[in-house]
Amino acid sequence: MGGLKVLEISSMVSAPFCGKLLASLGAEVIKIEPPKTGDPSRRRGPFPDDVPHIERSGLFLYLNTGKKSVTLNLDDHQGREILWQLTDKVDVLIHDLSPFRATELGIAQDRLAEDRPNLIAAAITPYGSTGPYSEYAANDVNIFHAGGEGNLLPNGLALDVFPDRAPLAAGSMMGSYQGGLSAAVGICGAIYAKMGGSPGQFIDCSTQEAELTIGYMPLQRLESEGIEENRFTRFFRVGGVMPAIDGYVELLTLEPRQWENLGVFLGEPDWAAPERFQDPATYGADINRNLREWTKDKTKDWLYHNGQAAGVPFAPFYTPGEVFESPHQRERGFFTSVEHPEAGTYDYAGPPFRMSETPPVLDRAPLLGEHNSAIFRDLRYTGEEIVSLARSGVI
Repeated sequence: MGGLKVLEISSMVSAPFCGKLLASLGAEVIKIEPPKTGDPSRRRGPFPDDVPHIERSGLFLYLNTGKKSVTLNLDDHQGREILWQLTDKVDVLIHDLSPFRATELGIAQDRLAEDRPNLIAAAITPYGSTGPYSEYAANDVNIFHAGGEGNLLPNGLALDVFPDRAPLAAGSMMGSYQGGLSAAVGICGAIYAKMGGSPGQFIDCSTQEAELTIGYMPLQRLESEGIEENRFTRFFRVGGVMPAIDGYVELLTLEPRQWENLGVFLGEPDWAAPERFQDPATYGADINRNLREWTKDKTKDWLYHNGQAAGVPFAPFYTPGEVFESPHQRERGFFTSVEHPEAGTYDYAGPPFRMSETPPVLDRAPLLGEHNSAIFRDLRYTGEEIVSLARSGVI
């Protein structure tokens, strides 16, 4: 994507992750942030030594690698004029604004289609830019539950121990990241279409719908079988999360041959007899109780490697530290050392793909407003005018 210019108006996760992916492919991404405060993610941790600092947020540093930062007060009339000028200098616009706010800022779909017909624009919003929920605000927890997945959790051991627990949301802002990834795919499709002669397109990405696409099976079951999935119908009576001496493993015996292999692997005790496996509703709790006693004094890797060799589907739950130090990830170069003038030097997770001819780019995240002078000079503002814009709070 070398030569592609992207303008990003965003905060927190979805749209910044989309811009990050494009930057890793070689695009020049210009991120607009509010003066003085910047993207709200700058105030979210983790921070080195737990000392908050707008230039040292781990969340911001990760989501904004390879970008340029300009500050612009979009509530100011002149700030909006500059925004409009910037849209004429780029190939792609990414934003996470509601339809009303986009109209207010002068970058709604209809205006862009009329006055910037070659511009590809992507709106990444909780519920999309159309429909009765289009103006609703939402955080990641809202999106995850609106996607239906939370109502099916907890599962496994947690459901066995806490059957009445309220629905859970997955951690790490999963829905928001999925929304950003989905929008990036849409943008790449629009770029490809434009290469074939298509005009710029508007990409309307709903993070709720992005979440639905990766958790679609319950909807498919409802449509095809008339059964509304819940945490109990999804619950596997035998297996699930099992303790190990150094953490936890997952055991998922979905097929009769796996149950039979498990019985042999255990030494064929009476409590794991084949007929008991075949009646998990009656014997599942007893089997699991004995399984936990059997696994708890063995290591994760022993259960994983020996279980897999015996045809039993064990898999370890790795901690963040184990993943970070994994020889597999290290050999593949997944983590890259990046130096930042304020935060220092840390290893960053790279993109989850490798391209043989055009390796991904992973440069540091920008300081707040670091590129004001260069970007605004490209718009023909003089040094004196840039100072005046700063004094008046426009940038």
